[in-house]
Amino acid sequence: MVANPVPRSLALGVSYGLSRAFGRALPGALAAGAVDPAAGVAVAGAALAPRVPGALVAGAVVAGVLMKRRPLDRALAAVVIVGAAHCVRLVDRRPGQAVLTAAAFAAPGLARRQGALAAVPLGASCAVVVDDLAEETTLGASGAYALGAALGAAVVATNGRLGLAAHALGVAAGTAYGEWAAPHPHG
Repeated sequence: MVANPVPRSLALGVSYGLSRAFGRALPGALAAGAVDPAAGVAVAGAALAPRVPGALVAGAVVAGVLMKRRPLDRALAAVVIVGAAHCVRLVDRRPGQAVLTAAAFAAPGLARRQGALAAVPLGASCAVVVDDLAEETTLGASGAYALGAALGAAVVATNGRLGLAAHALGVAAGTAYGEWAAPHPHG
């Protein structure tokens, strides 16, 4: 039986993103073994997003190309990955909100046949929830983007065109609401 490399790549990607925020998660992820390039590229691009303009979108596009065969599916995959990353980053303003959003985003995937794909990024976020709720640390931009991209990659890996379209609409609506509801400076 051949092990699926995607869960380990998600662990590596999320750990990389979290290591940018916490500096301690990467060594354990490197010990996880083989890395699937698609999800790893998506999450690494997301983790670099705060410092490298366009890295989030570039990583999502490359992941979409590697994970799906048809052009429309590739485009939907990129939208889902970028949208999920942006949604998690939008809500990472107060303690526990990013982890709660990740749990809501991952919940449907946990019941699926490949539930481990959603469980890995959710588990990574739960590992830091106590410190996040205690306001001792936050995910930060890199960690939030990486967590969202990992969840988006899990959705892409486990859904066909209809599921991708539904998730793309969902993250677009969530992002629009998040941008609308975000506090803006008055002036």
